[in-house]
Order: sequence, then structure tokens, then C-alpha cells
Amino acid sequence: MSLIALSLAAAAPFPERMPGMMEACVENATTDGMVSSTAEENKYICVGNPAKALWDFLEAAKIKPFEQEPAGEGRWLSRTFPLGGCFKRLSHPDGSPASDGLSCTIWVPRPPTQVTPKG
Repeated sequence: MSLIALSLAAAAPFPERMPGMMEACVENATTDGMVSSTAEENKYICVGNPAKALWDFLEAAKIKPFEQEPAGEGRWLSRTFPLGGCFKRLSHPDGSPASDGLSCTIWVPRPPTQVTPKG
């Protein structure tokens, strides 16, 4: 996504900004090779400016955060939205404060796989 498109997306009201920010996240994930697939979805993980823009937008839109403590990963603050979520590390597994660790994930559902019956 170009800087002009990002600036136009930034000027648009909620929720019209989301498609542009999601596109920037997917582009960042694709460029950085942070794409994975399962039978149910394609998963795009972005970091840096696209993730910060999404996080700041969700925070300004007052999307209620919730805390998570995945085993061995420390404490995280999360905000979700349809087709994705952002995750900000609050502390490391040893309890020390974190100053890094912001990413957003876009989940794009895959069509169900068709199984052809034998016989």
C-alpha cells in the first residue's frame, strides 16, 4: 500500500479505515515472509508501522483489550476485530517489563476442502 493510500485511510472514519490498515498489515506480512496456512485459514502476521497503526486505531476506537498469559511467553494485552487481532507484550516470562513485542494478525478464511467420496 502506498503512503498516499495510507494517509487517505488515516483520514477516513471508523470502520472505513480498517480495510486499508488490514491491507498494509498483509503486505508487511507477505514482504517479511510471515504467512502461514492451515486447512481453515491463511494467517498474516505484521509488525512495525502497520501493526502500530492498527493497535493505535483499535485503542482510539475503544476496542476493549483483554490480557493473555500463554505458557512461557509472558503477559500480553490483546485487542481483536473481525478477521484479526493485535497483541502487545506487557511482560516477559520472568515478569520483567517488556518494551518490545507488538504484532497484529489477519486471518483470511480458506474455502472448505471438498472431499470427493470414493466409489
